[in-house]
Amino acid sequence: MKKFWNWLKKKWKIEDDVRMTKIFIVFAITGSATMVVRKQVYALLGIDISQPVLAFIVKMVMIYTVYQIMLYVIGLIFGERQFFTWFLKKMNYRMVGKKVE
Repeated sequence: MKKFWNWLKKKWKIEDDVRMTKIFIVFAITGSATMVVRKQVYALLGIDISQPVLAFIVKMVMIYTVYQIMLYVIGLIFGERQFFTWFLKKMNYRMVGKKVE
C-alpha cells in the first residue's frame, strides 16, 4: 500500500502526506455524497430498477456533472482548489482525447 501511496504522490506531484490524506478524504466524501444525491434524484424523478435505460442515462449525467461539481466544491472546502482544478481538467481532456499539462 505504501508503494501505491508513494507512486500517486510522485504522479500527482504532491510532497506532503497530510495533503495526500486530505485529497483522499475529498474523494471519499464526494463519492459517498454523489450516491446520496443520486438516490434523491431517482426518487424525485420516480426512477426505479424497472426502468434500466432511464436509470443508466440519469446516472451517467449525474456522474459527469454532479460528481465534478461536488468534487470541486468539497476540494475547495478542504483547501485543495489547485489540485482538483488540475484533476478535473485532466479528467475532462481525457474524455475528449486531448493531453493536459
